[in-house]
Amino acid sequence: MRALVVRAGALGDLILLRPVVASLRAAGASVTLLAPERPGSALVGPGAEEAQRLISWDGPVVTKLMAGEPAAELGDYEVALCYSRSAELARGLESVSGRVIVHDPRQKPYDRPDPLDVLGIPRVEPSPMRPTAEEHGQAGAWLDRLPRGFVAVHPGSGSARKNWPFERFIETARVLSADHLWLLSLGPAEADARADGAIVARDLPPRLLGAVLAQAGLYLGNDSGVSHLAAAWGAPTIALFGPTDPAVWSPRGPRVRTLREPDEAMTSIRVEDVVACARRLMAAG
Repeated sequence: MRALVVRAGALGDLILLRPVVASLRAAGASVTLLAPERPGSALVGPGAEEAQRLISWDGPVVTKLMAGEPAAELGDYEVALCYSRSAELARGLESVSGRVIVHDPRQKPYDRPDPLDVLGIPRVEPSPMRPTAEEHGQAGAWLDRLPRGFVAVHPGSGSARKNWPFERFIETARVLSADHLWLLSLGPAEADARADGAIVARDLPPRLLGAVLAQAGLYLGNDSGVSHLAAAWGAPTIALFGPTDPAVWSPRGPRVRTLREPDEAMTSIRVEDVVACARRLMAAG
């Protein structure tokens, strides 16, 4: 079966589709992803649970589909899974697929029934992601500068309301790293951030960043795409929540913990509580 998975969204939105891609692949489907190029690239690779091809949302294909024009560069598919509220996009996809299944992206992640249920495909929980040989080599250039079991921090997110105060991230990292170097991952919004004792990684490509974070002894972040990425790559992950609900939006992975205070205020989360949670998670191995 040739399947097309369609999703516009940020990194976290795309990472949440990993079980869909893994389940389709386990059922013998080839999977093409139509998504924004940078976050979509996180799901594309040679692994048995990854999409095999990415078509950029920002290219001409979506414009053609929305206008009802032929989009021959897409190819033909037996099924298209459309995670969108756009009726025009769904109609456009009928030109490249004999079956279009629409799922409202406003629904909670993994709400049932979903397109896998409609197709009768068993759900598969994907294994932690693994790097290609090239990604392994690129990650090694960063890992050679860091101690074994290093602490990694990403202090940003898509909204300032979801961010723990930056200085608390720095204080926590210094306590947990015990005077060793640690990794400070930054996106475009935190371009000017600095911290003594940190190796700063600025706006790394998602798969390269994931390959680095996979070797961390601990990852700490907000409710963000990078937190989802760290968990997907198997890093021991603590995600801090405030206005969003971890019961809905928690990263998924084998070693994930979330912290949220009853008043849902990020400033109510104490450094000592994060440190205690981190030490328990790190001790659990």
